[in-house]
Amino acid sequence: MRRFFLLQIPDSETFHLPEEESKHIVRVLRSEVGDQFLLLNGKGLIVTAEITDAHPKKCQVKVVSKETKVRAGNGFHLAIAPTKNLDRMEWMVEKIVEIGASKLTFLNCDRSERVQLKLDRLQRVAISAMKQAQHDFLLEIEGLQSFSDFIANNPNGGIAHCMDGEKKSVRELNYPSRILIGPEGDFSESELKLALKHGYEAVHLGESRLRTETAGMVACVLAVNS
Repeated sequence: MRRFFLLQIPDSETFHLPEEESKHIVRVLRSEVGDQFLLLNGKGLIVTAEITDAHPKKCQVKVVSKETKVRAGNGFHLAIAPTKNLDRMEWMVEKIVEIGASKLTFLNCDRSERVQLKLDRLQRVAISAMKQAQHDFLLEIEGLQSFSDFIANNPNGGIAHCMDGEKKSVRELNYPSRILIGPEGDFSESELKLALKHGYEAVHLGESRLRTETAGMVACVLAVNS
């Protein structure tokens, strides 16, 4: 059954879909009266809807059934310094959604290359990946935050860096639910010290030195599957 995203699903037995979704369902997919599909709000609500009026601008549907799911576990939170090339972040968002990340925060670090983001583009990528992967929950995306503010408000986790020193594998952490990834120039020493002071542990992601977006994806794989 096809899956569609609708952030605000009306709490009524019948309702009209927004024009963009109506056009896609009726004109592009050629759906007809009686056809059924799933509506998801990205927060666990899944509605089975049936078309009662296949209008291309205000498609009317009726609710056949509703189901509310609860996310298993605490989820995985990736905090990462965005790359200068936004396309690389879009690629990463797609992959971590498919893998199963629950939250993404962008960090403004001492050596950050980008200080502005188009979150609407990244949100569209996340929605598309959620539907493609048939997930029930949408990745929560937070805009740029200063490294110090983020650490103060989100203690404990793993910080992946390239400096010398003892490091654990992500899978060795007791609760690998939050990992920090720095910019291409790595975290500064002061940022590392601040993170360690707030309960973070230094981690490695393997033997290779990875690009920022690749490191984000690998951290997600290791944490979600640990």
